[in-house]
Amino acid sequence: MSKSEFSIEVVGRKAPRPDRKNRASVVPTKDAKTGNLLGALLGLTWFIVKPRRPTWVLAATAYVLVAHGTPHLLIGHNCTGVGTPGQHCTACRYVGVQGIRGHLGEEFGCPVITMLPVNWAALGRTLNLG
Repeated sequence: MSKSEFSIEVVGRKAPRPDRKNRASVVPTKDAKTGNLLGALLGLTWFIVKPRRPTWVLAATAYVLVAHGTPHLLIGHNCTGVGTPGQHCTACRYVGVQGIRGHLGEEFGCPVITMLPVNWAALGRTLNLG
Protein backbone atom coordinates (compact mmCIF):
# COMPACT_ATOMS: atom_id res chain seq x y z
CA MET A 1 0.00 0.00 0.00
CA SER A 2 1.14 3.51 -0.69
CA LYS A 3 1.31 6.31 1.82
CA SER A 4 -1.70 8.58 2.13
CA GLU A 5 -1.43 12.22 1.19
CA PHE A 6 -3.36 13.21 4.31
CA SER A 7 -2.31 13.11 7.90
CA ILE A 8 -4.95 13.24 10.60
CA GLU A 9 -4.20 14.97 13.86
CA VAL A 10 -6.79 15.13 16.66
CA VAL A 11 -6.37 18.29 18.70
CA GLY A 12 -9.60 18.26 20.74
CA ARG A 13 -13.16 17.05 20.99
CA LYS A 14 -14.78 20.25 19.68
CA ALA A 15 -15.10 21.04 16.02
CA PRO A 16 -12.84 23.80 14.71
CA ARG A 17 -14.23 27.32 14.73
CA PRO A 18 -15.52 28.58 11.39
CA ASP A 19 -13.33 30.95 9.45
CA ARG A 20 -15.03 34.32 9.85
CA LYS A 21 -12.93 36.11 7.23
CA ASN A 22 -14.39 34.21 4.30
CA ARG A 23 -17.97 34.31 5.51
CA ALA A 24 -20.35 36.10 3.16
CA SER A 25 -21.84 39.22 4.67
CA VAL A 26 -25.59 39.35 4.77
CA VAL A 27 -27.17 42.69 3.97
CA PRO A 28 -30.63 43.06 5.51
CA THR A 29 -33.43 44.11 3.22
CA LYS A 30 -35.57 47.16 3.82
CA ASP A 31 -38.41 45.02 5.26
CA ALA A 32 -36.09 43.43 7.80
CA LYS A 33 -34.83 46.85 8.94
CA THR A 34 -38.27 48.35 9.51
CA GLY A 35 -39.60 45.21 11.19
CA ASN A 36 -42.99 44.48 12.55
CA LEU A 37 -44.24 46.18 15.71
CA LEU A 38 -46.13 43.10 16.83
CA GLY A 39 -43.06 40.93 16.27
CA ALA A 40 -40.93 43.36 18.26
CA LEU A 41 -43.43 43.37 21.14
CA LEU A 42 -43.61 39.58 21.12
CA GLY A 43 -39.81 39.39 21.08
CA LEU A 44 -39.58 41.80 24.02
CA THR A 45 -42.24 39.86 25.92
CA TRP A 46 -40.41 36.59 25.35
CA PHE A 47 -37.12 38.19 26.46
CA ILE A 48 -38.79 39.26 29.72
CA VAL A 49 -40.58 35.98 30.50
CA LYS A 50 -37.91 33.66 29.14
CA PRO A 51 -37.32 30.89 31.68
CA ARG A 52 -34.11 32.22 33.24
CA ARG A 53 -33.43 32.24 36.97
CA PRO A 54 -32.60 35.97 37.30
CA THR A 55 -35.82 36.91 35.49
CA TRP A 56 -37.98 34.74 37.73
CA VAL A 57 -36.22 35.91 40.91
CA LEU A 58 -36.83 39.53 39.88
CA ALA A 59 -40.49 38.77 39.09
CA ALA A 60 -41.01 36.97 42.41
CA THR A 61 -39.43 39.86 44.33
CA ALA A 62 -41.63 42.39 42.51
CA TYR A 63 -44.71 40.29 43.27
CA VAL A 64 -43.90 40.10 47.00
CA LEU A 65 -43.27 43.87 47.16
CA VAL A 66 -46.52 44.74 45.41
CA ALA A 67 -48.78 42.09 46.97
CA HIS A 68 -47.44 41.83 50.53
CA GLY A 69 -45.11 44.77 51.13
CA THR A 70 -41.71 44.93 52.78
CA PRO A 71 -40.57 43.41 56.10
CA HIS A 72 -40.47 45.72 59.12
CA LEU A 73 -39.14 45.19 62.67
CA LEU A 74 -40.95 46.38 65.83
CA ILE A 75 -38.97 49.09 67.66
CA GLY A 76 -41.58 50.46 70.07
CA HIS A 77 -45.15 49.96 71.25
CA ASN A 78 -47.79 51.23 73.69
CA CYS A 79 -49.73 48.26 75.02
CA THR A 80 -51.85 47.48 78.08
CA GLY A 81 -51.86 44.03 79.60
CA VAL A 82 -48.54 43.02 78.01
CA GLY A 83 -48.10 39.25 77.93
CA THR A 84 -51.73 38.49 78.77
CA PRO A 85 -54.46 37.21 76.47
CA GLY A 86 -56.25 40.56 76.83
CA GLN A 87 -53.32 42.59 75.48
CA HIS A 88 -54.50 45.73 73.70
CA CYS A 89 -52.07 48.03 71.87
CA THR A 90 -52.73 51.62 70.90
CA ALA A 91 -49.53 52.29 68.91
CA CYS A 92 -46.84 50.17 67.24
CA ARG A 93 -43.73 51.64 65.61
CA TYR A 94 -41.76 49.69 63.02
CA VAL A 95 -38.50 50.35 61.17
CA GLY A 96 -38.00 49.04 57.65
CA VAL A 97 -37.13 49.95 54.09
CA GLN A 98 -39.23 53.13 54.12
CA GLY A 99 -38.09 54.32 57.53
CA ILE A 100 -40.10 54.38 60.77
CA ARG A 101 -43.83 53.76 60.35
CA GLY A 102 -46.76 53.26 62.68
CA HIS A 103 -49.05 50.27 62.27
CA LEU A 104 -51.45 48.26 64.43
CA GLY A 105 -51.55 44.53 63.82
CA GLU A 106 -54.54 42.21 63.82
CA GLU A 107 -56.72 42.44 66.96
CA PHE A 108 -54.71 45.47 68.13
CA GLY A 109 -51.51 43.47 68.60
CA CYS A 110 -47.91 44.33 67.72
CA PRO A 111 -46.12 41.42 66.00
CA VAL A 112 -42.32 41.60 66.20
CA ILE A 113 -41.88 41.28 62.42
CA THR A 114 -44.60 42.28 59.96
CA MET A 115 -45.02 42.92 56.25
CA LEU A 116 -46.20 46.49 55.66
CA PRO A 117 -47.48 47.58 52.26
CA VAL A 118 -45.37 50.01 50.27
CA ASN A 119 -46.50 53.63 50.65
CA TRP A 120 -46.49 54.47 46.94
CA ALA A 121 -47.45 58.14 47.47
CA ALA A 122 -44.50 58.77 49.79
CA LEU A 123 -42.18 56.86 47.46
CA GLY A 124 -43.35 58.99 44.53
CA ARG A 125 -42.69 62.20 46.48
CA THR A 126 -39.24 60.93 47.48
CA LEU A 127 -38.36 60.16 43.85
CA ASN A 128 -39.93 63.45 42.62
CA LEU A 129 -42.38 61.64 40.35
CA GLY A 130 -45.09 64.17 40.80
